[in-house]
Amino acid sequence: MATTTEMIKAQLPLAEFAYQLKIKYELTYNLSHNTFMNLYNNGEIQLSSVFENLFVKTRNVLGKPTKLISHYHYDFVSVQPDNSIVPLGDMKTTVLTRDRKSRRFVIDKVQNKIGNIYTVAWNNITNKPNFFVIPPKNNTFPKCGIKIMVHPTTGEKTSGYYNDLCCYNSWENMTMVDV
Repeated sequence: MATTTEMIKAQLPLAEFAYQLKIKYELTYNLSHNTFMNLYNNGEIQLSSVFENLFVKTRNVLGKPTKLISHYHYDFVSVQPDNSIVPLGDMKTTVLTRDRKSRRFVIDKVQNKIGNIYTVAWNNITNKPNFFVIPPKNNTFPKCGIKIMVHPTTGEKTSGYYNDLCCYNSWENMTMVDV
């Protein structure tokens, strides 16, 4: 899937955050920060793929055996003690958008996904990433996608299902959630 120039610019802070995680989890593949950012800015690096690899690495480092699968319905699986696999879900990235007077994270293309939707969302009001693990309701996700509201001026989370039950305070806490 191609990323638009507009989205590359909007997700630039997420790329910076991803590189810091790549350093922490030793996944830089010997790319300097400048090289990584140049590749990102030129559309050679897809952030969702970067976060998928970081998700798998983080879970494995933290003792949760996980494999990247990149299946149509999910991105990664949990490896059970008997070596069977259980689909964990799909990785999404997004940025805060404006809709008239409201601000929200929009997570699209979730229909037909299996497992949880793990989301790294950049909040351009607070200048911090937000982390969500969204389970399916009745084994499905909304056809129209998922919308997570935040306060329109402070960017802080508001009440509601996604903010109250699906929001995590760190990358590591988000990655440790199982199905």
